[in-house]
Amino acid sequence: MTLGYGDPARLEKLKTELMTWELYQVTIDKYHVMLWFEGGNCLLNVSYRFEFVGKAEDQDYVYDVQASGNRKLLTVEPILRQRIKSVSAPDDRRLVLEFDGGSLIIHDSPKMRSAWFYRYDPRDPKGALLWSEDDEEGEDDL
Repeated sequence: MTLGYGDPARLEKLKTELMTWELYQVTIDKYHVMLWFEGGNCLLNVSYRFEFVGKAEDQDYVYDVQASGNRKLLTVEPILRQRIKSVSAPDDRRLVLEFDGGSLIIHDSPKMRSAWFYRYDPRDPKGALLWSEDDEEGEDDL
């Protein structure tokens, strides 16, 4: 079973750390969408799915990382170079990161490691880890 976002202590830890992280770039591989913040020093790695809702509600989609196919839509331009304004959890399986340009909603699977957060030391070329919040391994992890 993965951790989810319902635990008040975990949610507070995420709020304390993530507030003001600025989205720097997004990279994709076969099993992950990596959202890099703070000039590449902070990482939100998503391996399950996320939802993006544009501020004007002109964009609203779910990106399922594990889904097969080559016709996936990924549009995050409205939140690039923007800081996280608020962090909330409407339920134990969704974490909402609110930006001026829209919301990024991280979905947590009860069966797989869904997302994890890292802050690396920007002064260390080897990337020493300063802070992290990991999900637990689940029964469906690769």
